[in-house]
Amino acid sequence: MVSVHVHFSNSSDTPIKSLHVGTPRLPAGISIQAFPEIESLAPGESATAVMGINFCDSTQAANFQLCTQTRQFYVSIQPPVGELMAPVFMSENEFKKEQGKLTGMNEITEKLTLLDACRSDHVVVQKVTTTANLGRVPCGTSDEYRFAGRTLTSGSLVLLTLDARPAGPAQLTVNSEKMVIGTMLVKDVVQALTQ
Repeated sequence: MVSVHVHFSNSSDTPIKSLHVGTPRLPAGISIQAFPEIESLAPGESATAVMGINFCDSTQAANFQLCTQTRQFYVSIQPPVGELMAPVFMSENEFKKEQGKLTGMNEITEKLTLLDACRSDHVVVQKVTTTANLGRVPCGTSDEYRFAGRTLTSGSLVLLTLDARPAGPAQLTVNSEKMVIGTMLVKDVVQALTQ
């Protein structure tokens, strides 16, 4: 499940009573672990609740209601694709072996022009790991970066390689049996590295 932290603040003049998640209407496979009911939130008071959402390796929105004693609010949470995975730590040899199994239709490649600001090791790692919850894989080549993760629900491997050649365009490759996740991840990482 993806952990979702919800922050509530009561900016009204009256207490808010019985704050809870109503019965959700969710697409097939998606499920919610609601937070425990907040019995009362006094005026000016704040509270944070944690809930879990199993998006079932999908970027479909989870739609539900936040309810109080007197009102209902419709909420829609759509996850960024990078939040649907957890980091995996592996050796360079394990990475190459797994990557060799995920070729053809399981491989998406995109050329991109890296800004000068995105040429440092620290910046590339920070931008990729901020965009996607992936772990860095050691790499013997100085201009190549590797990252690995698994989708939260099915545990499908997601491998990302950035070949940041000093001359010419860089090349981003994502290998995953989850083609939709791979395609969306390429788009998000390209956007992060070119802005």
